[in-house]
Amino acid sequence: MRPQRANATVRVCALVSFVVLSVMLLPSASLALNPERHYEMVSPLFKGGYGVQRIDGVAADGEALAFYDPGVFAGAPSSGLILNGVSYLARRTASGWSTAPMMAPVVLIAEPAGSAGDMTPSLNLVLEMGRPGPNTGHPLNEQDLLVHQTTVPDTSTGWEPSAILKELNETEGAFRPTYRASSLGFCHMLLGTNASETLVPEAVGGVYELYDVGRGCGGEPKSLALVGLNNQGKLINPACYTTAGDEAYALARNNTFNAVSADGGEVFFTVCPKTSGQEYGPEVPHQVFVRLGGSRTLEVSRPLEAGQPFGGCVGESAGKVPGEVPCEGAAARASSDFAGASQDGSRVYFTTSAPLTGEANDSKNDLYLATIGCPSGKPGCGAAEREATSLRQVSHAPSVGEAADVQGVVRLAPDGSRVYFVARGVLTSEPGPEGHTAVKGAENLYVYGTRSGTIAFIGDLCSGASLSGTVEDARCPSPTGVDTKLWEDNEAQAQTAGSDGRFFVFASFAQLLTTDSNMAKDVYRYDAQTGQLDRVSGGENGFDDNGNRTVINTTGETLGASIAPGYYGGRSKEQYEMDNRAISEDGSRIVFTTAEPLSPNATNGLENAYEWHESAGGAEGSVSLVSSGSSEDSIARNHVVISPSGSDIFFVTTQGLVGQDTDGLGDVYDARLGAGFPAVATPPQPCSGDACQGPLTNPAPLLVPGSVSQAPGGNFAPATTSTGPKAKPARCRKGYIKKRRRCVRSRSTRANRAHRGGRK
Repeated sequence: MRPQRANATVRVCALVSFVVLSVMLLPSASLALNPERHYEMVSPLFKGGYGVQRIDGVAADGEALAFYDPGVFAGAPSSGLILNGVSYLARRTASGWSTAPMMAPVVLIAEPAGSAGDMTPSLNLVLEMGRPGPNTGHPLNEQDLLVHQTTVPDTSTGWEPSAILKELNETEGAFRPTYRASSLGFCHMLLGTNASETLVPEAVGGVYELYDVGRGCGGEPKSLALVGLNNQGKLINPACYTTAGDEAYALARNNTFNAVSADGGEVFFTVCPKTSGQEYGPEVPHQVFVRLGGSRTLEVSRPLEAGQPFGGCVGESAGKVPGEVPCEGAAARASSDFAGASQDGSRVYFTTSAPLTGEANDSKNDLYLATIGCPSGKPGCGAAEREATSLRQVSHAPSVGEAADVQGVVRLAPDGSRVYFVARGVLTSEPGPEGHTAVKGAENLYVYGTRSGTIAFIGDLCSGASLSGTVEDARCPSPTGVDTKLWEDNEAQAQTAGSDGRFFVFASFAQLLTTDSNMAKDVYRYDAQTGQLDRVSGGENGFDDNGNRTVINTTGETLGASIAPGYYGGRSKEQYEMDNRAISEDGSRIVFTTAEPLSPNATNGLENAYEWHESAGGAEGSVSLVSSGSSEDSIARNHVVISPSGSDIFFVTTQGLVGQDTDGLGDVYDARLGAGFPAVATPPQPCSGDACQGPLTNPAPLLVPGSVSQAPGGNFAPATTSTGPKAKPARCRKGYIKKRRRCVRSRSTRANRAHRGGRK
């Protein structure tokens, strides 16, 4: 064999081996995915040498996404002032995902405040706060609050200064204003500070004070006002903290859920009515109030007395201004804890052991619902005219003398029409799923609905090994698993779906159904309309003993399933669960993570992302992988977000799931339902000589600095063979011709070679 022919043969063999190996390796990732979905790479290939670290928010329509990356790319300013990385906005176009920076230019904010940063559900507005930049014309000791409309270029003129605040002197233990909560569209924003200087004359400084910043929406003037005022325009208690919701007073959970109503007309806050020697804390007597239209204040957590209107304080002593807050006896009553409000501010829930209605006849904790609205005869009244129109004890036990003993609220529907809570009393005798009934002393999980006015029992949760509350419970087999975080912790793994909270998804160690027979934590979905309870974290087509095989890791922990914790904060992105949503709005799709191999394609032994999809006809739902199951890194539960429609599941991974992703850095992917982007046709390129043989090795990816558009790139295609019906033979190189679908030397070439070698 001649040397030249040998080289050609080696090249062809090497190329064939590379192609075969690529075909063997590349399809595996997409084969694990539900065939209804396909992968789309959201973040760009070039990311300034860094990988995506988290998803900051998913737009309501799933067509836009905010993410955080320490790298500087896509036109973001390269400056030493960017200390904490850059937020980016990705939008889906007809041909691919595009990326642009989403942060205030350094000429406007030289030092962003770490506690700020928010976005609207549609991602059309973003909020930033920090020290003004050197070119704004404002002193550097001020605070700038900026709002940006993302549909216009991310330039200095695209950021609206909403408020320029004098920065307060920072002494030890004090801090400048921080962003706490907002109404829809940032029309009203709550800022808090405990600095010694003040922002308005009514403030006293030195204690935590709450401010309402009006952005000037709908023709309203821009404003800055204190929240914790009485009806004479003075602070209710200058010696105590005034906080949104119950941030500084709660025993277990700091709750500011919908502390600002969507229209900004109502602000729910907590303050201690009387000086007690301490400024804040659960042991300091405190009550729940609402500020209406920035001009009136009502005490929400006060008694409802027979024959008296609930709209103002009752039983006033002589000489006190009628309707003034706090109401008579507020400091002597048991404290009340804000448990959340509806988006429109018409419903507010709180817990207290004080007997506020005639139904209350014990000293245990109870759950109450106060209704805020227009007084009789004034429909459509303004925010300042609203009243507390009714008060209801939600946790009323049917048996006389039975104490509800409410342990805490787990979740509240956005419109306030349903509330999920835990109580040790028997609040209903009606059985729940599989015929189980509430047990006195157990951690009974209930749901209350305002439309029916009734309570339903869901199941009893776990307090320890074979224990629920103070009752022995064999359906709590885990020696270490407890569910108390569901109602005591800000990291509670529970969420609702639908504005009315019809669907409730949560993770629990309790074996609430007979299909759950392991000791691990499982994910459940409850339908409050039908009363049906489903176990979500089963196996794919019954794989892995339908998810019941107990798997223990090297540290002795039982591997279980988890969802992203639900939020209790007042920021817009938290109230609309933009970066943690685990369930679609219609409740039909749920995403969760587990290291337990629930699919035969989960082979890495690490945390993987899964989807549960409701089956038709009420049958058990189906489970499938969202991530590949073969990645070398875990998929964190708070790095998986489903869109409200359920069409998109976004997650962060370092594994390349499409052909162009070869850098090994963290990227955002969308596991999307339906067809992907149209394939990009590659025009044929002419070649000559050895160039027609193709490369012998995989070329390095081309990294283009400043790239702002991500090529479409879909799932890896199944392998094809050269003998397929549409296969075409390769083009022959110079000196060769096609004959019977093969390239052979032409006669003239053989003659020339023979002549040069001395042959005839």
